[in-house]
Amino acid sequence: MKRVITITSGKGGVGKTNICVNLAVEFARKGLRPCIFDADLGLANINILMGIRPEHTLEEVVNGEKRIPDIMIHDTCGVDIIPGGTGVEKLADMTPEEVSQLIEAFSCIEGYDVLLFDTSAGISRHVLSFCLASQEVLLVVTSEPTSLTDGYSLLKVLSLNGYRDPVKVVMNKAKNERFARAVFDKFNETVKQYLPIEISYAGCLPADETVSAAVTRQRPFSLLYPRARAAAGIEQLAGFLLDNPGINMCDSAFEKFWEKYMEIAGSRIKLPKGKKKSTMAPETAPKSLQPPSAQAPVSVGDNPLSDQILTSLNELTTIITDMSAEFKEFRRTLTGQANDSGTPGDPENDLWVPQLPPIIFLDFEAYKKKKQQEI
Repeated sequence: MKRVITITSGKGGVGKTNICVNLAVEFARKGLRPCIFDADLGLANINILMGIRPEHTLEEVVNGEKRIPDIMIHDTCGVDIIPGGTGVEKLADMTPEEVSQLIEAFSCIEGYDVLLFDTSAGISRHVLSFCLASQEVLLVVTSEPTSLTDGYSLLKVLSLNGYRDPVKVVMNKAKNERFARAVFDKFNETVKQYLPIEISYAGCLPADETVSAAVTRQRPFSLLYPRARAAAGIEQLAGFLLDNPGINMCDSAFEKFWEKYMEIAGSRIKLPKGKKKSTMAPETAPKSLQPPSAQAPVSVGDNPLSDQILTSLNELTTIITDMSAEFKEFRRTLTGQANDSGTPGDPENDLWVPQLPPIIFLDFEAYKKKKQQEI
């Protein structure tokens, strides 16, 4: 059966691409034919990690200048790679005829056993489209509150857009297995409480200095340091994924993925709705004391496009403001019982989670008040 796995994260810098590359190498070791699709718009991390320099990208395929086989990089550490680049951004703007031609062009990759998508971090339209169209989503997080909060945001938007398949979560840069499990359990507790989506623990990769050394040498760490703890983590992760395939798997998985992706990419992505705006008249309070979400949209005349953009910006401000309280509650849930599992300096108790400093992450209300005071 064919596998389509999208590897993503809510926050950048958590090791998503490194996991993708080494996971593909491990699949190749196990006798599978893996192919990586570089769906990261802004960064060329796969190129750096594998020491390659693509001469062509998907953009040339979208423009009709090249075919998929012309841009592919073959047998790099046993893995084939499709450089996406800025071509990924153009996928959503294609006509139905161009979409049909591109889906047919991707028929050449049907010979692979697993197709791995390495997305950008965050909740952009492109990231969400790849996740929503995929059979399996692997979410990479670390124990940092910012990573967990952004990962939660990604799960929330996926659930709002109807994604109901279980999302596999891998804890990267973990102190050890028990610590990773403890952090995941807290994360899972919050997800169960607030979101209609299921997550499962896929494993962890320990913090390992050989990872940085391999990046410097531009080679996968699982090849350079096969006995390292991080390499053992990748092997266990690959084993878990092989033993726990996604649902609705079939031999035409790649073709169905692209059909679904094109459909999603051309549709409207749902974002969390903010609370209803206040009906209070603008003159009730000075504008300098009103939060941006309560101010009337700035008018720029009769330009409908400008009005539409400003309306969207006002809605986005409202959404961010309303999500702030939810993020505060989310962080309190993660850190609420931190000291109940052990005490600092107790080597026998690996479940102890260090108490975080009293900082409210993503506290946009405090930021706005500070800015208003400066005016």
